Amino acid sequence: MTDSDARSGGLLNRLANPPTRRAGAAWALLALVMMLVGAVLIPSMFTDDSDQVLLVQWYLGGNVLAFLGFLPLLRAVHALIAARAVPAWSLAAAYAVLLIRPLALVPDIVAAPISVLADLGVLLPYLLLATTGVAAGFAAWAMLPLAQNAASPWRRLAVAAAVGLLVALGLYSFAPFIAPLATLGVGVGLLMGRGAGGHDPANGPAGQH
Repeated sequence: MTDSDARSGGLLNRLANPPTRRAGAAWALLALVMMLVGAVLIPSMFTDDSDQVLLVQWYLGGNVLAFLGFLPLLRAVHALIAARAVPAWSLAAAYAVLLIRPLALVPDIVAAPISVLADLGVLLPYLLLATTGVAAGFAAWAMLPLAQNAASPWRRLAVAAAVGLLVALGLYSFAPFIAPLATLGVGVGLLMGRGAGGHDPANGPAGQH
């Protein structure tokens, strides 16, 4: 085994372990701040700006920040579920898929006020939104106890697909409100000690970071 293999295996192992509830609450707070600043504060600050290029760039930049907020949100959800991700690669795939939406906006920021994404079809924004559901499916496959305890891989796949579909439909129906509200709920649940784990790993017998 090479050093790079050992490092990648160590990173996956750390990623597979759920954060403590205290760390999870901090991740939830970070996610909430990123979403509110990116989706609410930044657009409201530049509504009267006469420079259309700067306006579009700030607006898209705010969206990028809000979309990146799903990364710490997933970390907070992992702390709430308090289950080791198995397999770890599935959770890593979830984080990777969550990067698709913010990275897809970078060409539009560079080319503003021209939209590169608009030339790729009217369905592309919906497909990018659906990537969050795909990421939720990968995460559910890895760390949701209902999926881990499924009697067969097909049932596990069904659980993951159902979770991904619910997340995607929730975002389609209630965006941009559902993500900050869900983040707030996760943070409150962590602070109140609610979740699958029942005890704070930082104070329990199986402390994990």
